[in-house]
Amino acid sequence: MRFVGPAILSAIAMPMIVAAQGATPDASATAAPAPAATAGPNSNTGPVTWADFLTSCQTPGQVALTYSEGPSEATMEMLETLKEAQAKVTFFTNATWLQYMQYAGVTRHAYIDGHLIGMTYRLPSDTSAGRTDNEIKEDIGRASRTIQDLIGVYPKYIKIHESNLKDPRLLNLVKSMGYTLVGFNMDEYDYKYNTAATSSQIAEVFNAMFTKQMDAYGRKASYVVAGYDVPTTGAASGMPKVINTIQAHAYDMVRLDGCTNDKTPYKKDPILNNGYVGDAKSFGALEYKHGQKSVNYTPGGNQPNKDATPSPAGNESKTTQNKPASKSAGSRLAAAASVMTIIPALAIAYFL
Repeated sequence: MRFVGPAILSAIAMPMIVAAQGATPDASATAAPAPAATAGPNSNTGPVTWADFLTSCQTPGQVALTYSEGPSEATMEMLETLKEAQAKVTFFTNATWLQYMQYAGVTRHAYIDGHLIGMTYRLPSDTSAGRTDNEIKEDIGRASRTIQDLIGVYPKYIKIHESNLKDPRLLNLVKSMGYTLVGFNMDEYDYKYNTAATSSQIAEVFNAMFTKQMDAYGRKASYVVAGYDVPTTGAASGMPKVINTIQAHAYDMVRLDGCTNDKTPYKKDPILNNGYVGDAKSFGALEYKHGQKSVNYTPGGNQPNKDATPSPAGNESKTTQNKPASKSAGSRLAAAASVMTIIPALAIAYFL
């Protein structure tokens, strides 16, 4: 297994921006402008390119932490840290796991706490081959409805598992349905620093990126950060130091709607491209929150498995990097049994 260290992070964290803009490697530390937010349906329905992925914020100095492939046993630990920091992030929920009460409860908790809920979508076998356009749209709609049944709104921001443009048909369908495809311009490497002993190194990735940006350009950039909400990464245990590093460099933590100045970060319909809606905590609303404060909180709950080795799962910009794969049904069931012995009352309360 080969990983790339933080010292050359900017050289590999943004290949999709380089490909889309024709930028030189020396320019890769400067965040690309984000697509303009729109309150109406997305009328740009041409073929998908890397330029269609949201990869940075509209305002320099903003950091949007995103976590995909959850919910999981790690989510609750992250929510505790985020509450201590008074900070908000974006969680990309995989609707498959919401059939389990404890995962549904944690997702509902995240929404109530004011975090933006997007959707991780994955086709069986990671391919659209053998499926009609309508079958794919219905499957995406089914996943979106599952999330809406839980939080009351349909997700708009979406991450496609294994989305490296190898399945343009799927991406074009997602885009035509009015979803916002999300990429990143910074990888926090939580799948590399995936033990309690090494997870503090995730913060050094942020420190290196912020420092290099300031040294090279004398100004802040903006970042959409890729993280993974699974217990085989260091995302949860490394989060307190990450937040403190963001605070030390005077960056502003935002949800993706704050990153794009988007007042309507949810869809009106799971399939139709007929417009968007906001809620009480959307950007521009009275309850919208951004920013953070330093934390003293030390996670004491579930820690990553020190012996776990993430499996390749693909990624928007690095098809050769090892990523945490979605958990199998068997491992989810085993995890469910374990967690339900600890938090059944809590999960039921959140679900209701």
